[in-house]
Amino acid sequence: MKEDQFSEVVQLVRPLRELRELARPYYLRWWYFRRHPERMPQAFRSCWQYSSEVVRPDDSKPIQVEPPAEDLCDILFLPMTDWHERTQRTQQLALHLAELGHRCFLLNPHLGRQYSEAPTARRDTRVSKLAHRLWELHVALRREPVFHHRLLRKNESRQLADEINGVLKRIGTRRLSLIVSLPTWFQCAEQVKSHFAGRLLYDCHDWLAGFSNMGREVVRMEAAAMRGSDAVIFSSHGLQREFEGLLSGAVSMTLVRNGVPEWPPSGSRTREAVAGYIGAIEEWFDIEMMETAAKYLPAVRFVLAGRASIEAMKALGRYSNVVFAGEIPHEQVPGVCASLRVGIIPFRRNRLVDFADPIKLYEYFHFGLPVVCSRMRELDEQGDLVYQAENPDDFVKQIYRALAEDREDLERRRKELSRASTWHRRAQQVEGLLSETFVPSPHSVDDGVRP
Repeated sequence: MKEDQFSEVVQLVRPLRELRELARPYYLRWWYFRRHPERMPQAFRSCWQYSSEVVRPDDSKPIQVEPPAEDLCDILFLPMTDWHERTQRTQQLALHLAELGHRCFLLNPHLGRQYSEAPTARRDTRVSKLAHRLWELHVALRREPVFHHRLLRKNESRQLADEINGVLKRIGTRRLSLIVSLPTWFQCAEQVKSHFAGRLLYDCHDWLAGFSNMGREVVRMEAAAMRGSDAVIFSSHGLQREFEGLLSGAVSMTLVRNGVPEWPPSGSRTREAVAGYIGAIEEWFDIEMMETAAKYLPAVRFVLAGRASIEAMKALGRYSNVVFAGEIPHEQVPGVCASLRVGIIPFRRNRLVDFADPIKLYEYFHFGLPVVCSRMRELDEQGDLVYQAENPDDFVKQIYRALAEDREDLERRRKELSRASTWHRRAQQVEGLLSETFVPSPHSVDDGVRP
């Protein structure tokens, strides 16, 4: 399709999208969730289980929160994932920067969809306490935009920034750094930053174009958002190489890989033939590869812990040696890992996976587990610590080899790598970038690319 033809299609489709966005909040609350309460995301309920304070615009009294340690800056996270949905990179960095003494604030990305009240009702901003020195900000916008479907409009970014600034003012923030993980938030982040002394970091930890539900305008905005930041951190070499040419030295770039919690030391691997996967079983999960392993290794028990798609459950549920453990709380991950002999990462071969630095790799390594995975460029440097498979048949062979592995030196090296890759260490890296002396970037995002 030619560019002019594509533009015509966009012009025809846009009014339908606008209409759907206007109707969605009312449709969901007044009909869909009432008719199908089981389909309401659990995160919309669990986010209100924490103690919280209402921030009303007509009230200016201070919000009582813990002071930062040693006069450290506060940190605002504008994330790519919901805190209450799964524990990933942003959540771990926030937790460990809070442990280092910073007051950390995370925006709930749903922008009103998590509220039980409809947009026509009064919905005040709320501040919820998640953990020591860690809070969540709830702000409702009238249209409740899905944060990964489109960029915020200028008036939405301004309203969001005003609400955030109001909260931070009442908390007593003086120095604030921001960590942005999605271009959706960038215009808001610029406006918040203009009120405080601090740095703006863009955290690039996924290949956005690889997600089928990611809006095209969000993907197109990413390089511009990076150029407008004070620094960019990448979770993988692949992502950093991909953007080096686009950034052309306009901003400093640093590799900050994913990590593992500081779990207690583990013992030796179990002798039982158990291979396991911990994580979402969604579009990036290679069902064919997993089905081939289940079929040709009937003596091996495969434990799959994570939210599974209907397609995956239908295809793999036919095998008695496949166990769906469901989505488990993050605190239960060590127990599952300790019961495995082999950790597996059966991902589809695509660009999303090419740029991935799997968190589960470090979690498996904490227990000395050999890791069997699809061929992943980012894991080539791990050498003999991982078993990479080219196709489903090779995946079977590599699992067989990994189960038979009995080398204490490999187990020790994996554990050493994991100990050197804790989230605490990653947070210290980020803290160093936030505290660097810097000159504000002269690069800004052209208003013309924003909707």
